[in-house]
Amino acid sequence: MKLHIKNKIDLNGQVELVEQSYPVKLTEKNGHIYLAYTNEEEETVMLKCNEQELVMTRYSTPKSIMRFHRDNPALVAIPTPLGYQHLMTETETYAPDFEKQRILIDYKLKQPDTGALFAEYQMKISWE
Repeated sequence: MKLHIKNKIDLNGQVELVEQSYPVKLTEKNGHIYLAYTNEEEETVMLKCNEQELVMTRYSTPKSIMRFHRDNPALVAIPTPLGYQHLMTETETYAPDFEKQRILIDYKLKQPDTGALFAEYQMKISWE
């Protein structure tokens, strides 16, 4: 099985399109779908999703977790060389279609204390 990730990133008007594909292992358990793969940095990544949210855990050193919830903003901590950067995901669209094996997520990364926009994303995750 193959996982495909397309991510359109808008960083202050500079737009970048990132496309990635990885072999993936799919598991269904307790109402969630788990998609596990190894990224280009040889890190294990786990996507855990249901109808309400997707949690992306990258088992790096240190570990990073991104959360995309249909109705609520979520705090995230992204490791950088200068320590963790704390941001908030504000999910505008969370549209899972498990029958068609895809999830569409439009979200913004913002500074949690000021609400200042860091970047906007349009991501499509699919598997076949």
